[in-house]
Amino acid sequence: MRHALRFVAHRARMRALARPQGPHTEKNLPVCDAHAQKRMTSSCYKPRSRTKAAHLSHGDRPARASNDNSNAGFREVGLPMRDLIKQVDAGLQAHDEFGNSQQIVRLNVERYRFALAVLAREDAALQALLPALEALDERRADKLFGDLLVRAELEAAIERLETGVAPIHQAGVLAWSLAQSLQRIDQPLSLSASAMQRSFVAGPDLDGRRIWIWDLPDASEPVADALREALRLGFMPGGHCEAELVRPTPQMVAQLDRACSLLQSLVPQVARSVFGHLHSVAFANMRNERGPMLTASGGDSTPCMIFIAPEELANPWDTAVHIMHEAVHLKLSDMVRTSAAVVREDMVTLPWGREISVSNCLFAFHAYVHLQIFRTAVEQIGPQLHALYGAPESYRAATRPHAMSVVNNASAAPFSRGHERMAYLAQQFRTQWSHYLTPYARRMVDWLCAAIAPLIDLSVAPQAGAVGEPAPVAASAPTTSVHYAKNPQLQLRPVGDRGILFAADPARPKIQKLNTAAWLMFELCDGRSESDLTQAYADLAGLASERAWQQVEPVLDSLVATGMIVAQGQRAALREGRAA
Repeated sequence: MRHALRFVAHRARMRALARPQGPHTEKNLPVCDAHAQKRMTSSCYKPRSRTKAAHLSHGDRPARASNDNSNAGFREVGLPMRDLIKQVDAGLQAHDEFGNSQQIVRLNVERYRFALAVLAREDAALQALLPALEALDERRADKLFGDLLVRAELEAAIERLETGVAPIHQAGVLAWSLAQSLQRIDQPLSLSASAMQRSFVAGPDLDGRRIWIWDLPDASEPVADALREALRLGFMPGGHCEAELVRPTPQMVAQLDRACSLLQSLVPQVARSVFGHLHSVAFANMRNERGPMLTASGGDSTPCMIFIAPEELANPWDTAVHIMHEAVHLKLSDMVRTSAAVVREDMVTLPWGREISVSNCLFAFHAYVHLQIFRTAVEQIGPQLHALYGAPESYRAATRPHAMSVVNNASAAPFSRGHERMAYLAQQFRTQWSHYLTPYARRMVDWLCAAIAPLIDLSVAPQAGAVGEPAPVAASAPTTSVHYAKNPQLQLRPVGDRGILFAADPARPKIQKLNTAAWLMFELCDGRSESDLTQAYADLAGLASERAWQQVEPVLDSLVATGMIVAQGQRAALREGRAA
């Protein structure tokens, strides 16, 4: 694989010089909530006293410090606010790993194709479908793998592969749903969308695809029945929640479409990005133990979709917030399917009175950053849209207050507003909670803070010794007595232009994703000793040998622990024990 090695070596040089942290493998499981790859979020109604609404400042003027606490922390800058909004709107999509939805979706498609190849070893029906699935272009692949039923069955199959414990599902549905989807790949609607009694769509046209609206028929039909079962099993699993689907009316669909258009008018780049992860919307009456829920986004049994309470639709401003909020959760869910985000899933207590998991906090922070650009756009660009959509304050009387509302959120209580929660979570993740996050997630937090910096300053003072952070491990030295070779049984899928390698060991078939530097180290493991590996990496990355070993040692441990490479020779058992 010389071409891959040349590519990886080049990327490793660039990344090693740009970032001090060492290379690492990233297990292909998001660590969210109590169970990997189980992600469901909700916006819940909690009554608050209604006080005077925050003043909305208008006009195309340079950003400045403000006494209005809705803009607390805004930076003093010289560009007109509208230019800053455009800059941040574009900047939030500019990172290949964290922002570019086209790349994020594509990497997930590669993961699904690789998972199917692994699953097909024991399934002749899947094996027969692989050539057609590999031949799909990007647009058709997004349509097929974005279908709710296909993706739900794929995630269930991956979980069964990796854990040996499968969610309740019907045997053979995956191959059947893939075959059905391939048969209709050039028809306008995906497999799940075609099962609706009436065909309602909303939102922009994204390469021939629009958001479809749930309208399940009462009659029994194979696809509709499978979707009903996915919804029954998948809505807020373990969350003491319930949802009752509401049949859409043309007015409800028109209201949803209006909110999608408003979102595009205010933050067009963010809108296009999140719509790339959103395939369907269901109107539903939802409740959890804290009361009625305004919105929710799907887990693995209901992926690529969001739920919205029908009464929220009359207010286009907050409906646009709801769409962005839940769809940006889908975006992060797609990101953590290929890159683990949390090292240790603890519960933390928030100053606004909730105890939730670290991963839920990460999802909340990600959403609050996007809310900040939306809220600023409402203030600065919104007035020119009032004639078309009505002024936000005209909807206040009928709007329930919540932290993400741009219509009814005038509470003076601490941490009742999104920007306050964003600033708190940024501080925690960069200090006291940093040890909970993988290097990938820490880089994402830093990037989000930098991306929103033109609007609001989230910089923090460096703090040493974060609570719970493990003590540094004493440095070792590379030896000539331990050699490393690739596991010859591995199944591999390179994504060359992204510098990513997917791998799975049949003996313990968890799908692994190797980043560029880890892929380089994997390729160098051709029987070389630790000393030779370190020198080869140092030469490629342009590093001193001592610093190179600081990066090489942890990735070797990770590659050994995940079965990608095998340690040979004296002291190999010690290395394998440390890796475990």
